[in-house]
Amino acid sequence: MYLNYCFPRISYLPYFLTFGVTVVLCLTLACRTSTSPASDQADLLAFFAPQPAADTLRIEVPNENEPDPGGDSIPEALFFRLLDTALLHEIAHVAEPGAVDRICGLKRFALSANVEGCLVYIRQFWFKHYSLLLYDKRKRAFTGRITLAEWYGGEGGQILTGSWLLDYDGDGDRDIIRRVIQRAIFTSNNHEVQEATNESAEVLLWRDGRFEVLPAPNEAELVKRFPIRPHW
Repeated sequence: MYLNYCFPRISYLPYFLTFGVTVVLCLTLACRTSTSPASDQADLLAFFAPQPAADTLRIEVPNENEPDPGGDSIPEALFFRLLDTALLHEIAHVAEPGAVDRICGLKRFALSANVEGCLVYIRQFWFKHYSLLLYDKRKRAFTGRITLAEWYGGEGGQILTGSWLLDYDGDGDRDIIRRVIQRAIFTSNNHEVQEATNESAEVLLWRDGRFEVLPAPNEAELVKRFPIRPHW
């Protein structure tokens, strides 16, 4: 027995066209996603002039009578748009969108064959800060940040940070000796204003493309050997 089934005629052309357009859009967005960040990162990198670095660098913030360092001012929108939040959350007190007075790209120099260090200066009111941004040339992106120097605090006390960049362990790579002076101002039981300071030091060794913080068993010696000037 012959059964005559009747199927409706369906045109698949619109579906193929929609699918094709979707694929083209996805490929276009994928290309933009893969190339645009590298291009934008290069825009930020251009604010750091390449310079050969001395064997020893001493990084300290200027005091109230000294001018800010010279260099190219980085647009705030570019700086905060391109740097990962994870790189900046530790310095939100001096690097907060809409609150900074100046972001200045100073210089960049080689830390290894594939990583460059970019020195940036940030000022918010009288708070001053130096960071070393790590730029990975293979990834074409900023991948790390290290605090080198800072002047921050209030009426009850301040924290002063400075750093020395040098080959500390003799392996040919530049390491960091980071120095910190904490100053506390308080009123004693006799209603007298007193102050106390505490100095410390830590070692950051360059290992496997990044700085690794190590305990400093000879901290007292490092404090004497690598001084930073107080601002009071």
